[in-house]
Amino acid sequence: MKLSDLEVLHVVAHSQSLNDAAKRLFKTQPAVTQALKRLSAELGFPLVTREEYRIKLTEQGARFYKEAVKLIEHHENLKAMAADFAQGNEPKFNICYEAMSYDYNCNELIKKTFRQFPSTAFEITSGKRFVALDRVNQGISDIGVGPWFNLFHATGDLESVAIGEVTLGLVAKKGLIPNKLTFDELNQYPCLAMTESGFEFDSDRLEYSKSRSVMKLDDIATIKMFLLQGMGFAIVTLNHCEKELQQGLLEQIRVTDKQDQFTVDIHAFRRHLPHQGSVAQYLWAGFKELGKQYSER
Repeated sequence: MKLSDLEVLHVVAHSQSLNDAAKRLFKTQPAVTQALKRLSAELGFPLVTREEYRIKLTEQGARFYKEAVKLIEHHENLKAMAADFAQGNEPKFNICYEAMSYDYNCNELIKKTFRQFPSTAFEITSGKRFVALDRVNQGISDIGVGPWFNLFHATGDLESVAIGEVTLGLVAKKGLIPNKLTFDELNQYPCLAMTESGFEFDSDRLEYSKSRSVMKLDDIATIKMFLLQGMGFAIVTLNHCEKELQQGLLEQIRVTDKQDQFTVDIHAFRRHLPHQGSVAQYLWAGFKELGKQYSER
């Protein structure tokens, strides 16, 4: 069964006549007729019938054509994919996007890129603290989006662009603990914290709380789930809990004798490479534009 014959059938099914189909296929009418005869003979049943001056599919032909369309469309998708790869588009692209970095404009850029390159399989990953930095340095992720400190440049040959900032604050289930208390009093309550990365600078010195009871988690969504269940308090990005704070399910805890709210820069970053694929170039140009907009605020 030749794919070219199936493509002839595809055009004939949407044509008024064989002559019309021949014109659309840039073939002669006898060539179209021969393709249909060849395919019918191979299948063992007639594909088309004539009704006066018009041509239409037989019942068997219509059922067969319904399935054949799937193969034809898949063939077209394969050709489109091959063309994309020939232009330098990556077959797979990984973005490590730490959930605490949530930003609507950033999400819109990723969505736009995803639609722009349908042949590329996109992977979005996240995890423990500074996971994006770790994965980008190891070459596992092509681009990272996450909290950024200048000392990160010492971990690898990286380029970065500031695209925003987030505010961290102490949060707990409403009524679980006093919403104003001292630092020593805070440490009497259980603390939920992100699992540390493997970097030397990521140690207990970066922990805000000194609570004796600490639960480590590697996902901010899980931390929020346990916060809502009254498991303890956590220092999280306030915009990530904005809805729950507005609904009164969670509340921000203020510490009277120590800073309890912090602003952290969010960067997009990647390794310096001699060549970047089409997806990487497109996405990085978008991040640079977001960086420009952020700097002009």
